[in-house]
Amino acid sequence: MRWGSGRAVVIGAACASLGAGLLLGTSNVESAAGGTPARVLVAAPLGQGRACTTQAPCSLLDAQSVARTLSPDLHSDLNVLLTDGTYDLAQPLTFGPQDSGSNGFRVVYGAAPGAHPVISGGYTITGWHQVDPTRNIWAAPVSAGFDTEQLYVDGQSVPRSEGLPKAEFLQTRTGFISSAPVLAGWRDITNVAAVFTGGNGAWTQTTCNIASVGGDTITMSQPCWGNLHLPGDGSQELSWIDGPQGGFGGLSGAAMPSFFENAYELLAPGHWSLDRTSHEIFYEPTPGQDMATASTVAPILQTLVSVQGTLDAPVHDLTFTGLQFSYGTWDQPDTNDGFAEMQADWTLTGPGAAETQGTCGDSLPHGTCPFASWTRTPANVVLSATHDVDMVGDTFTHLGGAGLDVDYGSQNDLVQGNEFTDIAASAIQLGSTDDPLPAYVGADDREINAHDTIADNDINRVAIQFLGGVGIWVGYAQHAVISHNQIDDVPYTGISIGWAGWHSTFIDPDSDPNINADNLISDNLIFNYMQTLGDGGAIYTNGGQANGWAQQLVITGNVAYGAPNTDFSLYTDTGSKYEDLTDNVVYDQPIDSFSTGGCHTVGHIRVTGNFFAQIGPLYPCDVADDIVAKNNTLVCNSLPPSQAPTTLLAQAGLEPAYRSLLLGQSPTVAQVGPTALPLAGGAVLISGSGFDPTSQVFFGTTPARAVSVLSGNYLVATAPPGHGGVAVTVSNAEGTSPANASSQVSYQAHPLPCLPLLSGSVGPSILP
Repeated sequence: MRWGSGRAVVIGAACASLGAGLLLGTSNVESAAGGTPARVLVAAPLGQGRACTTQAPCSLLDAQSVARTLSPDLHSDLNVLLTDGTYDLAQPLTFGPQDSGSNGFRVVYGAAPGAHPVISGGYTITGWHQVDPTRNIWAAPVSAGFDTEQLYVDGQSVPRSEGLPKAEFLQTRTGFISSAPVLAGWRDITNVAAVFTGGNGAWTQTTCNIASVGGDTITMSQPCWGNLHLPGDGSQELSWIDGPQGGFGGLSGAAMPSFFENAYELLAPGHWSLDRTSHEIFYEPTPGQDMATASTVAPILQTLVSVQGTLDAPVHDLTFTGLQFSYGTWDQPDTNDGFAEMQADWTLTGPGAAETQGTCGDSLPHGTCPFASWTRTPANVVLSATHDVDMVGDTFTHLGGAGLDVDYGSQNDLVQGNEFTDIAASAIQLGSTDDPLPAYVGADDREINAHDTIADNDINRVAIQFLGGVGIWVGYAQHAVISHNQIDDVPYTGISIGWAGWHSTFIDPDSDPNINADNLISDNLIFNYMQTLGDGGAIYTNGGQANGWAQQLVITGNVAYGAPNTDFSLYTDTGSKYEDLTDNVVYDQPIDSFSTGGCHTVGHIRVTGNFFAQIGPLYPCDVADDIVAKNNTLVCNSLPPSQAPTTLLAQAGLEPAYRSLLLGQSPTVAQVGPTALPLAGGAVLISGSGFDPTSQVFFGTTPARAVSVLSGNYLVATAPPGHGGVAVTVSNAEGTSPANASSQVSYQAHPLPCLPLLSGSVGPSILP
């Protein structure tokens, strides 16, 4: 096959094999590599000793220690089974080359049958007592030095307090002058952060802590405040080619805080704050919550699991399956560095970073190289210098950084069939920004991330705190496969690939060379994206994707809809070159957006055979080179069955073996097309999630006359006769979809047919 390693795991079979030993009460199971029995070690949260059997399980660390004695000379797979419960970590769980498999066999850390083991970096908050009966505010003590950005009450993430007092704020060189001294009387002000939505562009939300307040004078923390103000001419469009920040404008001098957060004075029901000076955490319960019995967990470890090899000795042949990774945090935003985001949750850190970090020779003084080598948001689970390491069937949830990093010479790794949800930043990060060529990090080609596969993952409700995060982010990589993932309900971009294209345009197409080649983004389903921020897309590319047509990036078979703030859904942005966009479907997007295109693009892009609701100028900001656009079909924004490319819709998103990830919750209806039906009824296409062969469709309270299930995300239903406006709902054994504005249809005597909208009037057309 052209892309990836070709390795895949059927999760159900893998878990069944792992659990067989426990079911039989023996210490061996059949090896996945053949008929030789596999050795089994059993771990439990309160396990002791080194027997590691069903009758006498050992601790997880002891099981790892025993596994290390066995792994150098395996004659079958070695399975470490984790029984039910929470494995509380006092320090990160680390894996090195000594944890690798051998002789073609693997070491597998997996859930015991029926078990749901949780790898946790959390700390249970106790000692709650009411401190303000009037406002019903409760407090609990924490230790000196305790810090966290997240809190979970009864298993649900709760936001920090936030709000904006009634005052005007005028920027100064060091902070603000307020029109009234409203912050002067607040508790320790150094706990409070100012947040700027769109601070460094519509794609960002930046944060800086307050250093001090004196009357109406607010002094912001450094170096964060300085790093928010980039040294440029303030005009993005004039500095793409030779500006030191590649067109990034920085925080406007006229910007006021969008809101303040983590202030005791801003507490409201369901919100919390932390006072790092008095060492107290505060929470205002929602109606009915009893803090005497509520479970309250704060994450305190940044890294839960680190799989760390070297280029000379990578970690290899290691699997994690059926595990839950929870309660990791990330504290940088609470430091003086703050969260000076540039893009996709990458930030500027350290004194003078706005002038030197990632600006190469384009600034005085000269900065670091390569361009845009900023500070990554760390993931709570990390794979570095790993080969043939699998993360399959796991759950990443309640996390305060990114979910999973796959970085630095990681090759042939597999991330498949996992759920990523309730994560503060990006779900998955593959690669980095400082290594467009291995020489930049002092390495050879072994450093290249190659032949990695990210497939069949359910990614939802991520980047919930650091809104510029991405469902799947890819820096520099070769032969990567990003396929059959479902990404929904994200504030910004679904999939981002490529980096450091900000100095590359058709005028200077080769200014940012990199190793990108032969990557594939296929058959992903992305909906309800770009919900909060702007200037992103379902699939966003930046910089060169190859050096010629033999190794172009292929974007094919993807389906995207439901983006209120996108400019281009398939967004080939600055410096993009050598891309093939074919057989994709885009609909249900704003009237002022385009299905594909970008600005300051190099070119060498083919756009063929797609189904687009909005067609306009491909590159309205300038001229791109070598653009081929043909055989594209214009469809309605509320996609009806008569125009639906059903084969493409049916194969997008999770493959059948992984659609169980969508079960266990009520189905959702995200869009119905057409939105107007004749009084006699008619056929509609229902877009959503959690559909199965038992799904029933109702128009109001009347069942559909017929239902055809295309996939776990698409139904075609025949509406009964009706009148007026009704909600379309889907029911199955898990429940009934909630009615919402997107699930409404109206019966009309003479409904107008849906009319495709041809957006724009300049630039190359992509009509046939």
